[in-house]
Amino acid sequence: MPSTTKIDRRAALQTLLQGGLALNLMPGFAEAAWGAVAAGAQRAPRVLSPTQDQMITLIADTILPRSDTPGAIDVGVPPWIGLVLAEYFSDTRRARFLADLGAIDQLALSTSGASLIGLKHHDLMKVMSSLDAACGSKDLTPAQRGYVQLKELIIYGYFTSKPVQQDLLKVVIVPGRFDADVRIPASPT
Repeated sequence: MPSTTKIDRRAALQTLLQGGLALNLMPGFAEAAWGAVAAGAQRAPRVLSPTQDQMITLIADTILPRSDTPGAIDVGVPPWIGLVLAEYFSDTRRARFLADLGAIDQLALSTSGASLIGLKHHDLMKVMSSLDAACGSKDLTPAQRGYVQLKELIIYGYFTSKPVQQDLLKVVIVPGRFDADVRIPASPT
């Protein structure tokens, strides 16, 4: 059964822009968070339990899996999300996000009989598809709200990561090259 949760990279950009997360973040936010992740890549998440970290990793891999391009896990999105939650979310927003993440797990338990990280592929796709179907809705349950926000973070983190920026999108931060010692011909007068 094909997954309806996997999305192509162009659809991911569309979702990010529609979700409004990009508009809520400061321009240097993603780069600063990625720099901190790179500096402390071996640190354990500071606000996520191991189970919450596994859930985020599983959802990130389901939404943006490895294909002919690196997936969300390959570029380090889960640790980036852990850092964003710890350092960029307010205490209130973080508590709500973590509660909503717990609601995703409760939804998996009530609909499939196991926690999200314990689900087999078919049951996982069923839960993820039901959450994904609600992305355009206005009245979201806590599980749906948590999924929408997590999906936005996954997509934002993926597309702002250095490997995706440099290798896939071919973003040139400073175009051309810098030559400090260039002769400037005299202008004819």
